[in-house]
Amino acid sequence: MSTLLSLREIKFARTKLAILDSVVALIGQNAAFDDIPVMEICRHAGVSYATFFNYFEKKTDVLAYFIQLWSVEVSYRGQRISAHHGGLKAIEEVFDYTARISEKDPRILGEIIAAQARRYQHGPVVVTSLTKAEKKIRFPDLDESTEVAEMGLPSVLSLFLKQAIRNGELAKRTNINDLVLALSAIFFGVPVAVGAEKRSNLRAHYRKQLQIIWAGTKHQEIK
Repeated sequence: MSTLLSLREIKFARTKLAILDSVVALIGQNAAFDDIPVMEICRHAGVSYATFFNYFEKKTDVLAYFIQLWSVEVSYRGQRISAHHGGLKAIEEVFDYTARISEKDPRILGEIIAAQARRYQHGPVVVTSLTKAEKKIRFPDLDESTEVAEMGLPSVLSLFLKQAIRNGELAKRTNINDLVLALSAIFFGVPVAVGAEKRSNLRAHYRKQLQIIWAGTKHQEIK
């Protein structure tokens, strides 16, 4: 890595990722995101208060960064699956992987859903493209030539729905925007609908809803 990236680039990426990982760790300790002071995040990450704002304009941008990295991760995973099993299976992996994250860190998905629900209260989210150093450190096996989405759920879903249409899994005239909306409703709505007590079986709930969507979409073209 050092032969391709400068020490400054590597340090910047590691510090930014450390701040994010500290937030995830603190949420994992049953702390609500809104109740976590920036100073506590800095203490956990080993950075100064001023340094935090060199990386994030406001605290809520850290959750946007989490979503950005999640987008790359699921895009990369999905690409490997879609190459052999198609775009719809890749979308199923997006949901499966998210359910696994939820099982490992039960509170993080709830915080992401809450952040999405109230994002307009905090003003626009500042998101910049990931640097090569960030990708190299967080995803060392990622092939730079692989097409990945890094701007949230809609971009990930659109990527694989387009592949499904190209592969003939969906009709050419399928309305991608409508299908993205339906899938997003499942993604964010199912964890809320099933409640915390049933969230440990989130994968099964996701899969059932996806089966319903696929059956309906293939039975009658969405225009």
